[in-house]
Amino acid sequence: MTPAQLAEYVTEFIGECQARVMGVGAEQYSEGDQQKFETMPLLGLIQYAREEAQDLAVYAAMTDIRLQRLEEALRERGLS
Repeated sequence: MTPAQLAEYVTEFIGECQARVMGVGAEQYSEGDQQKFETMPLLGLIQYAREEAQDLAVYAAMTDIRLQRLEEALRERGLS
């Protein structure tokens, strides 16, 4: 993968992030001309952010489990 190809992938990935903000994010967090995070009490925002960080850790663990299983299957087939 060239730097240009990686940059293109990053652009597409960010585009998907933007689509989430405009789609499901807007449905869940938009309050007209501002977002919920802009007016949440700071302690509420901190709690929300901590929960999101915990979710990221869980998704990382789930991904690692699947990668481990894939790695084991590839090794069993003699693929490296």
